[in-house]
Amino acid sequence: MYEPLRIRAYLQTGIISDQFLPLDGVLYYHKVREKMGEEIITKPLESSIREYQGISLPFTIKLKDNEAHFYSCSFAVWSSDMIEDQQTYSKRFDLKYSDMIDFGNKLGKIETARGKYKMYHIKVYYRTATYVEWYAHGWKNDIERLLKFVTHLGKKTSQGWGSVLRWEVESWKEDWSVRGFEDNRLLRAVPVKQNGFLYGVRPSYWNPKHQFPCLMPQMKGAY
Repeated sequence: MYEPLRIRAYLQTGIISDQFLPLDGVLYYHKVREKMGEEIITKPLESSIREYQGISLPFTIKLKDNEAHFYSCSFAVWSSDMIEDQQTYSKRFDLKYSDMIDFGNKLGKIETARGKYKMYHIKVYYRTATYVEWYAHGWKNDIERLLKFVTHLGKKTSQGWGSVLRWEVESWKEDWSVRGFEDNRLLRAVPVKQNGFLYGVRPSYWNPKHQFPCLMPQMKGAY
């Protein structure tokens, strides 16, 4: 049932994300929606996904009996034509919501040129590439089933960023979920006892309980 895989997303638009873009985090989101429904309300930095709710991903687990266990899935490997760039967009107050502002029974005016409701510019950093891929040791059929729901990757998807043209999942020659290619390079965060970079090892990656000192791809000592 489980086998080495290469999972590739062919992209239509650029992706707003860091270089790592863990696929298990993306699939975890859709697995949670599948099990718990679409409307999940949480407070900032608080998860509604409690332990032992039976939410697991179709990957084998490394360091299974360790607190720092993680799924057998690499971080993103970008195509050779990948370009990093940035873009700025403007955000301004929509005047159609002006009746929602409490002026304290006084005649008020909304200033969009200065003050609290001033228009401001937001800079985003993105990557464009023909494709982005991951290497994993997992259950091909279940991964393909979850990927049907993944139409976009990264942030600002409502603005069209991160649109995926199609997914491709194929059997691979060996397990590259942690190290791969001819130079045996590190392809994901791996927990270490000391001198590591604090990073998540499994979804949810923002959860402090899932963050440990890690050896990261492209760090000194990663080869």
